[in-house]
Amino acid sequence: MHTRQAAALTAALLLALTGCFSGGDEHGPTLADPAKAKLDDAAKLACDDFATDYKGAQTEQARIDLADKVNKWAQESGTDRIAENATALARGSEAGPDAWQMGADAFTEACLDAGWKA
Repeated sequence: MHTRQAAALTAALLLALTGCFSGGDEHGPTLADPAKAKLDDAAKLACDDFATDYKGAQTEQARIDLADKVNKWAQESGTDRIAENATALARGSEAGPDAWQMGADAFTEACLDAGWKA
Protein backbone atom coordinates (compact mmCIF):
# COMPACT_ATOMS: atom_id res chain seq x y z
CA MET A 1 0.00 0.00 0.00
CA HIS A 2 2.93 2.35 0.64
CA THR A 3 3.91 2.21 -3.02
CA ARG A 4 0.32 2.89 -4.11
CA GLN A 5 0.10 5.96 -1.89
CA ALA A 6 3.44 7.30 -3.08
CA ALA A 7 2.42 6.77 -6.69
CA ALA A 8 -0.93 8.47 -6.11
CA LEU A 9 0.73 11.46 -4.45
CA THR A 10 3.22 11.75 -7.28
CA ALA A 11 0.42 11.57 -9.84
CA ALA A 12 -1.59 14.19 -7.93
CA LEU A 13 1.41 16.49 -7.74
CA LEU A 14 2.05 16.14 -11.46
CA LEU A 15 -1.59 16.71 -12.35
CA ALA A 16 -1.78 19.71 -10.07
CA LEU A 17 1.43 21.13 -11.47
CA THR A 18 0.25 20.81 -15.05
CA GLY A 19 -3.07 22.38 -14.07
CA CYS A 20 -1.38 25.39 -12.50
CA PHE A 21 -0.34 26.81 -15.84
CA SER A 22 -2.45 27.60 -18.85
CA GLY A 23 -1.41 28.33 -22.41
CA GLY A 24 0.46 31.55 -21.68
CA ASP A 25 1.48 34.18 -24.19
CA GLU A 26 4.71 35.40 -25.73
CA HIS A 27 5.96 36.13 -22.20
CA GLY A 28 5.62 32.52 -21.05
CA PRO A 29 3.06 30.61 -18.97
CA THR A 30 0.59 32.35 -16.70
CA LEU A 31 -1.21 31.15 -13.60
CA ALA A 32 -4.52 29.53 -14.41
CA ASP A 33 -6.43 31.67 -11.90
CA PRO A 34 -4.67 34.89 -10.90
CA ALA A 35 -7.53 35.74 -8.50
CA LYS A 36 -6.40 33.03 -6.07
CA ALA A 37 -4.76 34.25 -2.90
CA LYS A 38 -1.00 34.17 -2.72
CA LEU A 39 0.67 31.70 -0.42
CA ASP A 40 0.98 33.27 3.02
CA ASP A 41 3.44 32.18 5.71
CA ALA A 42 0.96 29.97 7.59
CA ALA A 43 -0.07 28.19 4.38
CA LYS A 44 3.56 27.67 3.38
CA LEU A 45 4.32 26.10 6.76
CA ALA A 46 1.25 23.84 6.50
CA CYS A 47 2.22 22.73 2.98
CA ASP A 48 5.86 22.23 3.96
CA ASP A 49 4.94 20.14 7.02
CA PHE A 50 2.55 18.05 4.97
CA ALA A 51 5.09 17.38 2.22
CA THR A 52 7.83 16.56 4.70
CA ASP A 53 5.82 14.09 6.77
CA TYR A 54 3.36 12.62 4.25
CA LYS A 55 5.33 9.49 3.36
CA GLY A 56 5.82 8.61 7.03
CA ALA A 57 2.11 8.86 7.85
CA GLN A 58 1.34 5.18 7.27
CA THR A 59 -0.79 4.42 10.33
CA GLU A 60 -4.05 6.01 11.34
CA GLN A 61 -2.41 7.66 14.35
CA ALA A 62 0.43 9.03 12.20
CA ARG A 63 -2.14 10.45 9.74
CA ILE A 64 -4.12 12.04 12.57
CA ASP A 65 -0.94 13.55 14.04
CA LEU A 66 0.10 14.96 10.66
CA ALA A 67 -3.37 16.36 9.98
CA ASP A 68 -3.33 18.06 13.41
CA LYS A 69 0.10 19.53 12.71
CA VAL A 70 -0.97 20.80 9.28
CA ASN A 71 -4.22 22.21 10.64
CA LYS A 72 -2.46 24.29 13.29
CA TRP A 73 -0.88 26.34 10.50
CA ALA A 74 -3.64 26.05 7.92
CA GLN A 75 -6.34 27.49 10.15
CA GLU A 76 -4.21 30.64 10.55
CA SER A 77 -3.92 31.05 6.78
CA GLY A 78 -5.84 33.43 4.58
CA THR A 79 -4.73 31.60 1.44
CA ASP A 80 -7.66 30.31 -0.62
CA ARG A 81 -8.69 26.71 0.10
CA ILE A 82 -5.80 25.89 2.47
CA ALA A 83 -7.83 25.86 5.71
CA GLU A 84 -10.80 24.19 4.01
CA ASN A 85 -8.70 21.38 2.55
CA ALA A 86 -6.73 20.94 5.76
CA THR A 87 -10.04 20.36 7.55
CA ALA A 88 -10.97 17.75 4.93
CA LEU A 89 -7.53 16.19 5.39
CA ALA A 90 -8.19 15.89 9.13
CA ARG A 91 -11.56 14.20 8.52
CA GLY A 92 -9.90 11.80 6.09
CA SER A 93 -7.15 10.96 8.55
CA GLU A 94 -9.71 9.27 10.80
CA ALA A 95 -11.85 7.73 8.07
CA GLY A 96 -9.38 5.31 6.48
CA PRO A 97 -6.72 5.16 3.78
CA ASP A 98 -8.96 6.02 0.82
CA ALA A 99 -10.45 9.07 2.53
CA TRP A 100 -6.95 10.10 3.65
CA GLN A 101 -5.70 9.85 0.07
CA MET A 102 -8.55 11.99 -1.24
CA GLY A 103 -7.88 14.61 1.44
CA ALA A 104 -4.14 14.49 0.75
CA ASP A 105 -4.68 14.98 -2.97
CA ALA A 106 -7.01 17.95 -2.40
CA PHE A 107 -4.65 19.56 0.11
CA THR A 108 -1.69 19.09 -2.23
CA GLU A 109 -3.64 20.68 -5.07
CA ALA A 110 -4.60 23.65 -2.88
CA CYS A 111 -0.94 24.17 -1.95
CA LEU A 112 0.24 24.01 -5.55
CA ASP A 113 -2.60 26.26 -6.78
CA ALA A 114 -1.57 28.86 -4.21
CA GLY A 115 1.98 28.91 -5.55
CA TRP A 116 3.69 26.53 -3.12
CA LYS A 117 6.82 24.95 -4.55
CA ALA A 118 7.55 21.29 -3.78
